[in-house]
Amino acid sequence: MKSSVSKSRMQGEGNYDASKEYDEKTKAFAESGKVEQAARAAAPRNAQEKEDMRQAEAEGRSRAKGDPNSGRNDGSSPGQTKPAKKTSAKHPDGYNPAPRKVPGR
Repeated sequence: MKSSVSKSRMQGEGNYDASKEYDEKTKAFAESGKVEQAARAAAPRNAQEKEDMRQAEAEGRSRAKGDPNSGRNDGSSPGQTKPAKKTSAKHPDGYNPAPRKVPGR
C-alpha cells in the first residue's frame, strides 16, 4: 500500500516548488505594470478604514522580532528575555584558549 505522503510531495523544511512558483508570479506581477493600480485599490476608502489599517500595522509591528520602532535592536522577541548563556569553559574570559606549546615535547 502506497503512502499518501509520497503523493503530496512533502518536502520537509520548505516547499521549493511553491516558493519558486511564488517568486515567478511575484516577478511577473511587478513587471506587469499593475502595481500602482493595485496599491490604489488597496488604499483606505475613509478615515475609519485608515485608522483601522494603522492600528493593525502597529499591532503587527509590536510583535515583530527586532522591530526598529520598539526600542530594541537586539533581535529579541517582545515579552521574552534571552536566557543567560551557560558555558562549560573554565577560562576566566569565557573561552578555552589554544594550549601552549611546552618546550621539549
